[in-house]
Amino acid sequence: MSLGQSLVELLIAIGLAAILLPALLTGFVTSREGKVGDNIRVQASSVLKETEEATRSIREKGWPAFATNGTFYPTITGSAWSLAAGTETVGAFTRQLVVSDVYRNEAGIIVSSGGTLDPSTKKVDITVSWSEPVADSVSSSMYFTRYLDNLSYIHTTQTEFDTGAKTKTATTNAAGGEVVLGDNTKAKWCSPTFASSTIDLPDGPPVAVAATASATTSLPNDVFVATAPYATSSVKLAYVQVTANTDPPASTTQGTFTLDPPRFSDPGLVPSGIGLDNSFATNDVKYYKSSSNKVYALLATNLPNKEVIAILVDDANIGSSSEYQDPTNKIFKYHTFFNTRRYASNSSSTPNQDQAPFGYGASSLAVYGNRAYIASGGFLYVIDLSNIDSKTTSSGLDMFGCRIQLDGYDCQAGSPGSARKYSLGQTGTSWGDSTSPIHNDCSDGGNIELYATNDIFPVLVGANTYVYVAIGGVTNPEFAIVNVTTVPSTNRSDDNSCGAISGGDTTWKRISTYDFNTASGTEEAANSVYAKSDGTRAYISSNGGASSKQFYILNTSNKNSPSFLSGSNNGTGPSTGFYNGSNPQGELYPRRSLTVLNGQRVVLVGKDGTANANDAHEYQVLDSSNEATPNFCGSVNFDEGFNDLTSVTEADLDNFVYMVANNTVNELKIIQGGPDGLYVDYGYIESATLDAGYNTAFNRFSVTSTTPASTALKYQFASADAVSGSCTGVTYNFAGPDGTSSSYYATTSAALLLDDNGSGYENPGRCFKYKAIFETTDFNQTPVLNDMTVNYSP
Repeated sequence: MSLGQSLVELLIAIGLAAILLPALLTGFVTSREGKVGDNIRVQASSVLKETEEATRSIREKGWPAFATNGTFYPTITGSAWSLAAGTETVGAFTRQLVVSDVYRNEAGIIVSSGGTLDPSTKKVDITVSWSEPVADSVSSSMYFTRYLDNLSYIHTTQTEFDTGAKTKTATTNAAGGEVVLGDNTKAKWCSPTFASSTIDLPDGPPVAVAATASATTSLPNDVFVATAPYATSSVKLAYVQVTANTDPPASTTQGTFTLDPPRFSDPGLVPSGIGLDNSFATNDVKYYKSSSNKVYALLATNLPNKEVIAILVDDANIGSSSEYQDPTNKIFKYHTFFNTRRYASNSSSTPNQDQAPFGYGASSLAVYGNRAYIASGGFLYVIDLSNIDSKTTSSGLDMFGCRIQLDGYDCQAGSPGSARKYSLGQTGTSWGDSTSPIHNDCSDGGNIELYATNDIFPVLVGANTYVYVAIGGVTNPEFAIVNVTTVPSTNRSDDNSCGAISGGDTTWKRISTYDFNTASGTEEAANSVYAKSDGTRAYISSNGGASSKQFYILNTSNKNSPSFLSGSNNGTGPSTGFYNGSNPQGELYPRRSLTVLNGQRVVLVGKDGTANANDAHEYQVLDSSNEATPNFCGSVNFDEGFNDLTSVTEADLDNFVYMVANNTVNELKIIQGGPDGLYVDYGYIESATLDAGYNTAFNRFSVTSTTPASTALKYQFASADAVSGSCTGVTYNFAGPDGTSSSYYATTSAALLLDDNGSGYENPGRCFKYKAIFETTDFNQTPVLNDMTVNYSP
């Protein structure tokens, strides 16, 4: 071997050593550190396990001490674990546990975002970390619930359900015990009969009726009747109270209104200096309750300067009779009036008086919120009722904006007959717009149509207010919609720019019309109108006869373009959404009265308009549950006919129609109605009280139930503290998921709201009840509650 070769080999050896020795040394060191790291991880896992067990121990001591969101560490307090805020150093380790909320979706599954808070579940994230020899950590996530004792309040048998209080519900044992809607034993709309009680009113025949039901069955219903069809009629108004929740209803006349001196017990009580005597007729009646709870009857009259008069019938002072002008004869006080007028300037201090042609005055009256609406002589007027309490016999009610031009003419029978209305800008006794009526007796399709406007009905749709108008005879169209949303602030005296059909403000004018039949030679008129609460439908009675149906349903979803549900008004008529009875019922001429009950039933009243052997029934009920094909389902024959009707629903959900007959004896008639089917439409069961024996949290509920189409089940719960150590005498405040009485649980299971505010709904509590509410719109179907389970725990 040469010296050169040895030197090369030495250099190679040195190079290999330089490469291999660091790797070998690093592996040796890493091996030693790995053993240390493994040892540290084992120790950290032990601390993690201890923290988990400590957390379980703290949870088992009680939910309130555990279920607070935040960062904590376990510590020994006395002989038990507890939570302390912050983190803790344990030797080489730092440990913490983070308590946070849990949310679930509708299926009860925990979700990371969205969902509904589950107040009875908490998530705990535990972390044990260290920094030497390298930074690292171990962690775990756990879910804890408050269901430690897993106590349950269960109702599943008929006997258990029977311990509760049932309102229009019943228990059965068809499948081991369940709750259903109660049997419909009440009167049914399609099987109408008069109540045995009738009310004899003064004078008459009465022309109009309005009524309201009390919010509680302990108070009677109020009925207001306009009783003066002629200026010579002595009594103008009768106010009657009808007992609620009694069968047959019992009535008491509370008083009347008149200015006829012989009616007063003392001549000195007859009002004087009020600019009003007893020589007027009444056309319509409505009522209004002021912010101070005073109740007024509003009468639409035929007067040219007091088209509406307000009568105080209840001054809201219990036990007081200060609403009476004559307490002995119970004659109510005249309070104030409204005079239709066209303002001559922007100031109301210089108004010009409007008058309806032929002395008809205000033909129809409606009240919605703090406004009243009247139609007079082919114009609509809007009245401010908000300050009615401060008004007097000499300071009349205020008018909003300007008058609004409508279609239609007032008509006067004669030879020849005549029809008139104001031209734009006219006032006083100048009626420049005239035409010839279809017939000299002002008949149109069978009815006598004297008024330009037969009926009005306000409806609120979103932020907009509309008035639906049933237009009388003499002119087409028969139906109109008026927008009365925004009161104009300027140009109130200029009919061409305020309230005019052409050129008026879009939010203060008639915005659309509909002619039932545009074919030449046809005769029809709208007698009454009723609006669906959402404004999407107008229900209208018409004449019947050759050219017109007796009843229409119009699509008013687009307020600018009402229409039949289907079909055309160009002579072919509606294809759907109408009723015209077959003989003899087709000979009913509906009067200016109509009511619609939950969109399911329609009641028409009127008179038999044809003198022949047929005998049309004057009270007819239509089944409108399928609005495309309203059909006759029941009636009552009353040959004298009816002039008006109204309906009320009492606090216990009994339904009544009050009608005024076209006669002078027992004029106020009552018919009770209700769902036509096996079951009532609404009911509920309120469970017996659960006394848990101590304050506890009511966590979740779950039910087994059946809800056929057109039915619904929903729930509310009430938890409260004991009173003097007992659940006897406790006041329960039933609530839904937002803690108020206006919300409901509509699912089959959910977490219950925790809210311990010291009053109202409380959870935790010691005393507990549930309420299950049953509803149906198909009265041959009922929801079924098979069992209710409520979990509660400390």
